[in-house]
Amino acid sequence: MMLLAWILGPFCCGFVNLAAAAPTAGRDASAFVIDRQPLHDALQAYSRATGRSVLYDAGQVAHLRSTAIDGSLDPDAALAALLQGTGMQARFASTGAFVIVPVEPPASTAAQGEGGIALHAAFYGRVQRVATSILCADTGLTIGRYRLAISAYVSGSGELRRVKAAAQGHAELEPRIEASLEGARLEIEPPPALVQPIVLLVTQQAGRLKACAS
Repeated sequence: MMLLAWILGPFCCGFVNLAAAAPTAGRDASAFVIDRQPLHDALQAYSRATGRSVLYDAGQVAHLRSTAIDGSLDPDAALAALLQGTGMQARFASTGAFVIVPVEPPASTAAQGEGGIALHAAFYGRVQRVATSILCADTGLTIGRYRLAISAYVSGSGELRRVKAAAQGHAELEPRIEASLEGARLEIEPPPALVQPIVLLVTQQAGRLKACAS
């Protein structure tokens, strides 16, 4: 089965929990000069400066402005400074990709407990199976030969919506990936207090057959 690492808040249960993990400290510092500006533009400038892929809902950042940064900072510190005061935070899919989401209020962890964890685990497992099936069915996507980060919202009826993809080194495939997953039916309702968007990372494998083997 395709190797998936999920960024899904505190309820990963058997998957790799990258949402709660702090970004790695101590990276080489670089000179950053990014003026205070619309957050969308600031994130694009940061992406160009670092080579990192960024996923976010344009509607969520449309009226937000970044904090200016000017100085020698490691990339993680620069991103944190850029987002300061915006009400948004970064979840890291890898050292080269991250998703921007609203800061989660404490109430978002209300679904904890064995029952809540089991519901979330079952839901994530279903998302994994559906995404794997759809992506591996399209041989033109060559899944497993590059790192892929996908962000999506789940509707109340269990459909993937507002899908965004960042395919490392294969930007031309991103619209095709998004179209493939948009509207996908999970046949399961999202659990209570689901942290959205959900984000998955498909790690690079030795080849497509290994990545998509059942």
